[in-house]
Amino acid sequence: MAHTTRRRTLGLMSGLSVLVALAACSNADAATEDDAQSSTGSDAGSGGTDATAGAGTDGTAGSSTGEFTDGSYTAEGSYSTPGGEESISVDLTVADGVVTDVTVTPEATGGNAARFQDEFASGIADEVVGQELAGLSVDKVSGSSLTGDGFNAALDQIRADAAA
Repeated sequence: MAHTTRRRTLGLMSGLSVLVALAACSNADAATEDDAQSSTGSDAGSGGTDATAGAGTDGTAGSSTGEFTDGSYTAEGSYSTPGGEESISVDLTVADGVVTDVTVTPEATGGNAARFQDEFASGIADEVVGQELAGLSVDKVSGSSLTGDGFNAALDQIRADAAA
């Protein structure tokens, strides 16, 4: 019996070490992209997030099921770039705690920030639709890593607004 317990413990420890290694690779990929963006003078930077006050619900909030109230929510998320603060607008629909629709509206006026926001906006639905709102977070989407910081800040506001 003790031999089986040791084997299970070793199996769990092996599984955890694989997860840690995968997480480290994911962070290394994000750092590499930020470094590459920085060397081209684009949207790389500190990657900090500052949530701006979101607009809250858009008036279509419906039934409450579990952790979040079903409905459509709008929030704005800002993030830091070498060129200064940038922001995006996020419209997200939730049903039964799952994201059913998302639209990101780029707000950058030009340059690399506008290009990265446009790329992010075009790929975000593939990443988040069908995912649970609780704990949802994005990293790099369609080659844009810093815009994800603004999206995550908006998600925090949306979760607060949708909390049942």
